[in-house]
Amino acid sequence: MTARRLGLAFAMLALTGSSVAAQELAITRVRLDSLAVLSQLARLGFEVAGVDRIGANSYALIVTSGSDRVRLGVVGLAAAAAAPAPAAPPVVFRNFPQVAAMLESLASAGRIILDTIGFSREGRPMLAAKIGTAGDAPARPNVLFLGAHHAREWISAEIALRLVTYLSDAPSEASLLADRDVWVIPVVNPDGYQYTFDVERLWRKNRAPNADGTFGVDLNRNYPAFWASDDVGSSPDPSAETYRGQTPASEPEIQAIVNFHAAHPPAVALSYHSFSDVLLYPYGHAAGLLPPDLGPFVSLAGTPIASAVRDNLPESERTAYFPGPAWQLYPVNGDYTEWAYRAHGTLALTVELTAGCCRGGSAYAFEFPDDSAAVATVFADNLPLALGAIQLAGTAAQTGPEGFETMWPEVRVVGPPGQPSQVATLAGAAMAGSLDLRADSLDQGVLRWRWRAELPAATVGTRITVPDLDARAELAYADGAEQASGWSGGRRDSVDSREGRWHWLVTTDTLRSPEISLAGVREPRLAFWVRHAGSLFLPEREATVEASGDGGASWTVLAKIAGASDVWYPVTVALPAVLGVRLRVYSRELPLAVDAVHVFGTPVVGVAAAAVGELGVSENPVRSSRVYFTWQAGSGGARLSVFTFNGQLVYRTVVAAGDGQAGWDLTNTGGAAIRNGAYVVILEVGGAVLRRRLFVARSP
Repeated sequence: MTARRLGLAFAMLALTGSSVAAQELAITRVRLDSLAVLSQLARLGFEVAGVDRIGANSYALIVTSGSDRVRLGVVGLAAAAAAPAPAAPPVVFRNFPQVAAMLESLASAGRIILDTIGFSREGRPMLAAKIGTAGDAPARPNVLFLGAHHAREWISAEIALRLVTYLSDAPSEASLLADRDVWVIPVVNPDGYQYTFDVERLWRKNRAPNADGTFGVDLNRNYPAFWASDDVGSSPDPSAETYRGQTPASEPEIQAIVNFHAAHPPAVALSYHSFSDVLLYPYGHAAGLLPPDLGPFVSLAGTPIASAVRDNLPESERTAYFPGPAWQLYPVNGDYTEWAYRAHGTLALTVELTAGCCRGGSAYAFEFPDDSAAVATVFADNLPLALGAIQLAGTAAQTGPEGFETMWPEVRVVGPPGQPSQVATLAGAAMAGSLDLRADSLDQGVLRWRWRAELPAATVGTRITVPDLDARAELAYADGAEQASGWSGGRRDSVDSREGRWHWLVTTDTLRSPEISLAGVREPRLAFWVRHAGSLFLPEREATVEASGDGGASWTVLAKIAGASDVWYPVTVALPAVLGVRLRVYSRELPLAVDAVHVFGTPVVGVAAAAVGELGVSENPVRSSRVYFTWQAGSGGARLSVFTFNGQLVYRTVVAAGDGQAGWDLTNTGGAAIRNGAYVVILEVGGAVLRRRLFVARSP
């Protein structure tokens, strides 16, 4: 596409739509007598904005008209509309003519290239800013940022605009931008966006006239992928906030985005929305589905215990955004991220910007405060993610693990794209033979594919090898609550188990495992299956999965679980590289079902029987700036690795044959000083694996 500048006079030809009567919309509270109310509201076509707490009660926040409130009463949901705040001209937020003027000014100064990629229903231009090198080159991956799919979410457009300003004048990012084509579409919904300034602040959809006399299609339910897959993730009712339109991509705004992607398929994209404090990646149309490119998504968004985005607004209930598949928030179909991933393999995230919390004691819902300091904080919090997205566009193929995700009762193995089926070989005390693994269309990503097959029976020592993927794993432990030997806490239940007859239920207590031996496997991983009834709008309801390598004296959080899934899905995490581990599942008011807990790793031949005693260390705990390791030199080279107790690699070195020692500089590991704490040192030498715990207690 040839970039072209758009004059302001031409840009402003569109009508404002102010002749249409105001909808008299209001933020409305609906009492949450149970979590089922959230699903009921979704089926009625409302977008839940969040949860407000008044005294001991919780209320879902939605936007309603007067007729909506009558409709809610008919189905037995009590709704109370909050009094609207006095309207005042915004100071920080810009209407569409001001957005266009700002972009035109940057283009005139030569800081960006301004293009129009299409026109809205009312003739407004779809403006796209390109930052960096002019022209297109296949060697430069595209990165895309989008704002204001939903008209009332002013903060999403403002964050996109501030990103344009930052990137167009960021000498420190010059080398990064030189190797990428970075695009920003600040306002995907220009008609609805302007309508929120001229007529109705809480308007969400575009301004398409519907056959029944209503207006608007939810643009983030109008994309072709999984469009209308059910009536919960989108609505067939034209008056509903989540109305998906008559046909996929029926709206000119979405057609413009579709055509843009055909010409400039993004490798990575962020779609800004508000508000929930979450980072959502595919899939969203059905619970329990995980993308085959889960590793690259996690490398960008982080995990619930190590999120890529902090929330530094003092009112926020969360200190960091919660990353996860979109269905953990609520079902959605026909949205941008699923379509971009499905159609173009784009690593696309929905960034639901900070929920903040309260203004005068009440949640501000979609009306983010017109406060320059608050907006600046949100932008600063999200800038590292934006830069990470640009960086990932050139390195995504190298991110994220490959290999086994689960071994039982479903074998799941991830590798580079390939044939729809793979043959795995099975070996063990109780089984031998082959297993056909298959990848359906949802398992076929651009960077990774997932192959899977049911394996109803498995015993400790079972090995599975997939030769074409160079993947092999050995089962070191398995318990599906059938025997529950050595487990305590929780309770056993026999309704809808994932494996066998029984599973565990954990609600407000703690499920504890016996000591699990990790001898004989390298790079051990824990996998288990869960389903749970919660909501990401209720951050106080969560569960953590923790591990102890010292018999329960100390614990490390491996995973955090929140949100809702009414179907079983697997969670896989790295375990500390120790000889034995205990596990516990701690629930904070999140009803959680757990089944098919198993531990596996790469089988190791010839593990040294007295490994700990054979790896020497100069001091332990370490209080100096350097520590030395010694061992009996083998006939070949050695590899020394240091891990945190949650399995994160912090240092690795390879030592030549004949040497039996290595030094580690604790003041310069990856350019930074190592933190105090407990570590696991693993030495691979002469066919043996030597392990040792190491404690760092250097003075700050």
